Amino acid sequence: LQDLMQRLLSSHRAMQPAQVNVHELLERVRRLIHAEYAGVRVRRDYDTSLPDVTGDREQLIQAILNIARNAAQAMNGSGTITLRTRAIRQVTLAKKRYRLALELQVIDDGPGIPPDILERMFYPLVSGREGGSGLGLTIAQNFVLHHHGTIECESRPGRTVFVVRLPLQA
Repeated sequence: LQDLMQRLLSSHRAMQPAQVNVHELLERVRRLIHAEYAGVRVRRDYDTSLPDVTGDREQLIQAILNIARNAAQAMNGSGTITLRTRAIRQVTLAKKRYRLALELQVIDDGPGIPPDILERMFYPLVSGREGGSGLGLTIAQNFVLHHHGTIECESRPGRTVFVVRLPLQA
């Protein structure tokens, strides 16, 4: 079962790192969310001065899309998701120090994540939604970790914030 779970959670292709504009990725996610959930408003709060990130375009889109899709589903298709980017300096990610990193936040005004799920939401098969697979956040976390980044969440009713941090330079 553990081998099967590992195959489900890993990418089906080798990572293809390249220089990627994070805002292009976010615009792709924004369009996909808008197409699936017309009642969800997706706001942008971008720091356009950010340099490109080195990463696998498809994996990063999938990770962010999984987070944003969960937010849209939790809000029952109506509410606001904010995609925010900022540069942060002197940060340690995956036990390595970076002078500059990207901080990407996915913020929603939904009902929040129940406290009993909050502590274990990145584990496989944990879902707060009827019929949910419990794999979306686990896959997002795996993809972020492949990029030497971190993912965290803070949640209360009316405001959930997922924070993804990725290195921008070695």
